[in-house]
Amino acid sequence: MKKNRFDVALVTGASSGIGRSIAIELSKESSLIYLIGRNKEELKKTAGMLGCCSEVVVADISLQEGISKIETLIKTEGIDLLVNNAGFGSGGYFHDRKLEKEINLIDTNIDGVVKLTHSYINNKINSDSQGAILNVGSVVSFFPRPSNATYAASKAFVRSFSNALHIKYKKRGILVSCIYPGLTYTNFFKDPDSMRKYKFFGQEPEYVAKVAVGGLHRNKRMIIPGFINYFVIFIGKYLYKYN
Repeated sequence: MKKNRFDVALVTGASSGIGRSIAIELSKESSLIYLIGRNKEELKKTAGMLGCCSEVVVADISLQEGISKIETLIKTEGIDLLVNNAGFGSGGYFHDRKLEKEINLIDTNIDGVVKLTHSYINNKINSDSQGAILNVGSVVSFFPRPSNATYAASKAFVRSFSNALHIKYKKRGILVSCIYPGLTYTNFFKDPDSMRKYKFFGQEPEYVAKVAVGGLHRNKRMIIPGFINYFVIFIGKYLYKYN
């Protein structure tokens, strides 16, 4: 894959964590990155860390207003790479969770990804230029998680969705890849610094981002950062299989 394929990129959830790190990694080769998120000040911080030009766009992809704003960029700005990173998790058993929060998770982690991906592919399918989509999944998409059932299920959807689109559109010049990070030291956790005590299992978002962009350049369908995450996937499948 030619590096200039990612000349113009759009990254959702770019205000922190993996999204911010992916934007920084892409800025080594891109000339323009659209940074999408809900927190304008944090998006500006991300913009200041990039090695290329950027545009800050405040949008909430759980809302149609936010989706429409991003779809306009996809249709008009010649986006080479769409990164569907925005999302959030849930903790606790399903019956204890507030239903509106679970629905909001689905709106963000599933509906937002589907709508933006649909818009992007329809914009690219009849064009002369190639394109790419990077979806951000999770190792928990490979096995059920009773303590955060809706989140794990949402990422299982992203995994199946990404695999199917990769097979369908790779010969049409549109690469669809998905990265599956495990424990990553980001604001996904209330206290990311405290999570660093799990040194053997955890990874820095900068490493995850580097692996993600490298996997895109190798046209990979599934991108799993590091041996430890392969191990977690295997163990997770085994434990739940015999539970």
